[in-house]
Amino acid sequence: MLPFLFPHTALETPTYYVLFLLGLLGAIILGTRRAQTFHLSPVRVVDFGITVFVAGVAGARIFHIFFEAPDYYLAHPIRVFYLWQGGFVLYGEILFGILAGYLFLKYLKEPIGAWGDLTGPCVFLGIAIGRMACLAAGCCHGSVTDWSWGMIFTDPRSAAPLHVPLHPTQALEMIFTFLLAMVFHKFVKGPTRMSGSSFVWMLILYSIFRFAIEFLRGDLDRGVYAGGSISTSQIVSMAVVLGCIVWFALMKLNASRKSV
Repeated sequence: MLPFLFPHTALETPTYYVLFLLGLLGAIILGTRRAQTFHLSPVRVVDFGITVFVAGVAGARIFHIFFEAPDYYLAHPIRVFYLWQGGFVLYGEILFGILAGYLFLKYLKEPIGAWGDLTGPCVFLGIAIGRMACLAAGCCHGSVTDWSWGMIFTDPRSAAPLHVPLHPTQALEMIFTFLLAMVFHKFVKGPTRMSGSSFVWMLILYSIFRFAIEFLRGDLDRGVYAGGSISTSQIVSMAVVLGCIVWFALMKLNASRKSV
């Protein structure tokens, strides 16, 4: 696609990082708009967004180091800090972002469930724009296909194999997460009856989608096991769905105890 903006000039910039930052900006803008209907502080949305973003980048990097290339970084430890060379895992970003967001809200004594309902669409809008970055760079690419939707990369600096049709996994995830964000943005305009449940539903739906689309991925360095039949992200997807089910069960149990 387009790994660099203004290629071969003094302004040459990795497209990935430009879109990565635009994802943060888009999430914060949507969050400040949604804050009005939730009666929460738009200014705090900015602080929350930056906190989650920084923690998410750290988590994405940590997941890459430990699950995708531990031997490489053990041999070249200084390259842990070579962020400009790429190497991020989305699930690490999501999980570390959730943890940082929880601690941030807990410290400030904010209603965590309401913030989950508010920020869910913002998070997945950011992910959608982030997948545009992956599409531009060619990372997270699909496997070779003879389907009519096959996408061909031609730029020699792309991370994807060149001149062969690949499943458009980045584009599919971009479309899915954008639609997920917009549907929940439209229909969840305030705290849900079970506070925070809309965000949990978004995690479940995304994890199911992610488990399925992993079968079309072709970047084996992301971590695959059992002869390539299952990936790291599929294992995490199953764990996330299980964790969300447990959360729902605990919330319903808590609600039933209060009603007695």
